[in-house]
Amino acid sequence: MLYAVLSCMSFLLNGIGAILVPLQKELHVGRDRVAFYPTLFAVGLLIVGVVGGRVVGWLGRPVALRVSIVGMILGGLLLATSSLALTLAGALLLGVGGALLIQLTPALLTALHPHAPAAAVGEANGLASGASVLAPLAVAGALAAGLGWRVGYLLVPLVMLAIVLVPVWRVPLPVATAPPHDAPPGRATALLGPWVEVLLAVSVEFCMVFWAASAVTDWHHASDGVAPAVASLFLVGMAVARSLAVPVVRRLPNVRVLMLTCIGVAAAGFVVFWSAPVLPLAAVGLVVTGLGVALLYPTTVSRTVAAWPHAHDRAAARAALASGMAIGGAPFVLARLADLTGLRAAYLIVPVLLAALAIRTLAARA
Repeated sequence: MLYAVLSCMSFLLNGIGAILVPLQKELHVGRDRVAFYPTLFAVGLLIVGVVGGRVVGWLGRPVALRVSIVGMILGGLLLATSSLALTLAGALLLGVGGALLIQLTPALLTALHPHAPAAAVGEANGLASGASVLAPLAVAGALAAGLGWRVGYLLVPLVMLAIVLVPVWRVPLPVATAPPHDAPPGRATALLGPWVEVLLAVSVEFCMVFWAASAVTDWHHASDGVAPAVASLFLVGMAVARSLAVPVVRRLPNVRVLMLTCIGVAAAGFVVFWSAPVLPLAAVGLVVTGLGVALLYPTTVSRTVAAWPHAHDRAAARAALASGMAIGGAPFVLARLADLTGLRAAYLIVPVLLAALAIRTLAARA
């Protein structure tokens, strides 16, 4: 049940990139304006990152899960309206609901699988990534059929969330332990390094998710229907790699080696995507980039949660805060740079972020 809800959330989150181009044309605004929609989603993550740990402690995990589902349903319905104010409110509410789920998932999976949290989180995200691949394809299909982006983006996940909502009341969940008030303050320093890793990893991921469709449109003159489909290949690569999270983690148990390998693959794929003279080669680059990026988030978020063994929910909330800052910050900066210098030059923010993550990984304790 948790995997189904996570898959719907991933569909909605990763589908935002596919609707930015039609939204931009519909609203007649620049990239920086339309980028405000995913930024609002990220604001939801920021809100949950600040207060989410206390909210989950107050409501309990079962109630928090229900609240997250209801929030995503209401947010999606508001996003479907034709009112600018209501669509903005919908993006924010969608973000808050999704953020609660993002916070709950690693803490729950860490409690359920204490001996292999990274593999469990990677497996869950593998299924979610599989669902997210369908988002740009659904949007592309709906646009090609003349149905509009709302049908492709919102119909299936909202219906699925409504179906799942009732049985979620009966799902047993691990009880969150209350964090000790006398926890040594020095432990906060143990969270900082993994927290920065989450920030960098998510920044890379969503620069690709949000703007790959625009890139293939600008660089290779892909149509509105083809661009989201090609961009979805990044998500295909992520889905494949995350579905293999368990054997990969077993083969590369050293976190440093795993991280550096993933960063190297992602960097190689990005070079192909960025420099490709033709669309098919760019598509190959997107797949390879997705393969490399896939395990960065599960690995870094698992390290963040493990950094505070006395308070998994609070650590997961801090990880959600890092995700929110990344989703709201890096793609927005990329959009602003693209308006100033062009999208190709602006996209060089991705290798810069990968280099920073590699440096942090090398500097971290094994």
